Amino acid sequence: PRACRHNELEDIPNLHVMMVLKSLCSRAYVTEKFNWMWYYYFLTNEGIDYLREQLHLPPQVMPSTLTKQRPTRPALAAAGAGDGGEGGGKGWGKGKGK
Repeated sequence: PRACRHNELEDIPNLHVMMVLKSLCSRAYVTEKFNWMWYYYFLTNEGIDYLREQLHLPPQVMPSTLTKQRPTRPALAAAGAGDGGEGGGKGWGKGKGK
């Protein structure tokens, strides 16, 4: 069931990626979770600093998972402005009059 190559990193064998992550885990730069035959790795703050130093990245470069996402709609929009004034009930169900 293990793939020899990664889906996105075709030039690097999966074994190399696994060994690098195992090394980072032993240094406490990543945390490891194992669930249903899959390993999940999460960078710690120390790991971010270590990779930033090793890759010579400026301090303002952050992982995309840590950057705040901008909302797709304006934050000042009224909560019920799009419902057309109907209902005014407490839920989304198909209750009386729907």
